[in-house]
Amino acid sequence: MAKIINLNTEEQVTLMLQHLFGRHPNSSHTLLFSPDASRMHATIFWDRGMWVLQDSSSNGTYVNGKLIHRGSAHHLHLGDLINFASLSGDTWRIVDLSPPNSLLIPVTPGLPTVVLKDLTVLPNEDQPENTLYISASGHWVCESESGVSVLKTGDLVGSREQAWRFIEASATAETLHNDVLVLATVEQTSIQFVVSQNEEHVAMKLIMGEQEYDLGQRNHHYLLLILARKRLEDIAQGLRASEQGWIDKELLSKMLGQSENHINIQIYRFRKQIVKLLSNSTRLPQAIERRTREIRFAYDNVEITGGAEFIAVKSKTV
Repeated sequence: MAKIINLNTEEQVTLMLQHLFGRHPNSSHTLLFSPDASRMHATIFWDRGMWVLQDSSSNGTYVNGKLIHRGSAHHLHLGDLINFASLSGDTWRIVDLSPPNSLLIPVTPGLPTVVLKDLTVLPNEDQPENTLYISASGHWVCESESGVSVLKTGDLVGSREQAWRFIEASATAETLHNDVLVLATVEQTSIQFVVSQNEEHVAMKLIMGEQEYDLGQRNHHYLLLILARKRLEDIAQGLRASEQGWIDKELLSKMLGQSENHINIQIYRFRKQIVKLLSNSTRLPQAIERRTREIRFAYDNVEITGGAEFIAVKSKTV
């Protein structure tokens, strides 16, 4: 994300896709306090691969000491110095001109601005109550205990005590590199488990299309194994796909002897593992689905080998 810094106050600002500077407290993303500044003074925005400043003021804006008149647009460069309304006022320096990312802007005072890149949890990794990620369709979504919702600019995420406002960078798709991995859809994804007889060790493999990824052995894989078994059991009983695999979270907590928060931490660790493994991707497979008070394994194409029950079954995609 692009950033500018006030050389007088050392205030650093992360630019949104269209970032308004001015004296109007309700309309401006960054307030200007000079009496010479206009209520809506100037906008910095992302346009066709470049950051552009456009003046809309009465007294103009200066870039490197040169006056930019009302209505004029100016392509910005790293290190440019900006003065709004007067050269004697605060000076801002362009310190980063990276392409835009979606953001979480704090609503609760004191919270940081969060730049969304791959996987984000709120309020923190020890209490992953909300998980934000890019879905297979390319939309940012928020997953909470009530389910998954597609985010749009202006939506509030978090809680009453700690809230952010989601701001989407719609230009993000234009900045993707050509070599970004295009991941398979859910229907193209399958999971293999290899389980020791005492079930102390659970190894996983992720197969997407013709690509196979070894996830190794992790403690959080056992949670996924329990959910995958429930999915296979429901398939064997003939339940329709939309109802397969759902487990009440309170029941799951009792089965595992773990709190719901600890289960959320395990799910986050698995997703973080996937993010690290597929670091060149912007769209990651999501193995867990939620709805109110329930959770399930996302895939029905599952193979489990070994384990205390010596399960060795493979379902066909329903």
